[in-house]
Amino acid sequence: MKSSSQENLITLAHEAKENNDLPQAKQYLLEALRLGHESAIVCELSEIYLSENKADQAYSLIKEEPDLFSDQKVFETYLAILKARHFNIEKLQLNHLLHKEIHPTVSPVSEADQQKLMKNFRYLKNITEADYLKLFQLSKENFILLAQSLLLDPSQNFALRLSLCEDLIKLGVEQKMQVIVLGEIKSFIPNQTMLLEKDPIYREVCISIADYLRRDPSKLTLMVGELNIVMGMLYPKLRDYISHPDQFAHDFRKYLEEKKGGVNQKLLDKIYNYLANEKLNDNFN
Repeated sequence: MKSSSQENLITLAHEAKENNDLPQAKQYLLEALRLGHESAIVCELSEIYLSENKADQAYSLIKEEPDLFSDQKVFETYLAILKARHFNIEKLQLNHLLHKEIHPTVSPVSEADQQKLMKNFRYLKNITEADYLKLFQLSKENFILLAQSLLLDPSQNFALRLSLCEDLIKLGVEQKMQVIVLGEIKSFIPNQTMLLEKDPIYREVCISIADYLRRDPSKLTLMVGELNIVMGMLYPKLRDYISHPDQFAHDFRKYLEEKKGGVNQKLLDKIYNYLANEKLNDNFN
């Protein structure tokens, strides 16, 4: 429910828009949003950002929405932003998620720009989220080609590999892909692979740790954060390394507390040795 102050700000914003004073309208809407979340305000602000050719800011704003699909206006604004940013990959992921062709069509950037983007990405020393999002401007074919190259590049860290694997899954890619996991080349088929947070092994390990720490919940967030890193190192081939989730959860806890990993000692030592090397050459933030 809008407060009277928020309603007044929205009214002032509409008056400013009628007078073609978009900067002032934007300020009123930003102030209104600070008073409380309203999807209608988010959509209005996003439209102003788009009119100012600031689609990146519109994207950041709309992605904070807890639900992009239920509200038709939010969904339409989201699609307009994807179109403005040429986020073809994210649009194709939506098609796969919703099992239908969503309109409008979102086109990737030109082939020349795609080639430049892929070349530049390979040489980045410190990859930011903004750098990674630019890959959504590729065609599906070029995204898959680049992803396959990066998944087999031992200099790339687990965070980039995890992001690429999950985006291939969201695309519903049917072809077999290869990925380096702990120095070994593994194969997986994206459309037959679960996202990390939905993987039964990951969930079982999380439940086991949460149960163990139910009397000491202050440690839970830290331990689950550490677990996400360890599981990310093994993804998307958790089953190749973890056959007994409860045992792994027990050994993981002991390893963090006492460096005693039980039957998983060698695996945990190997994971943390690789992590130490990746931190020395960290290139994905």
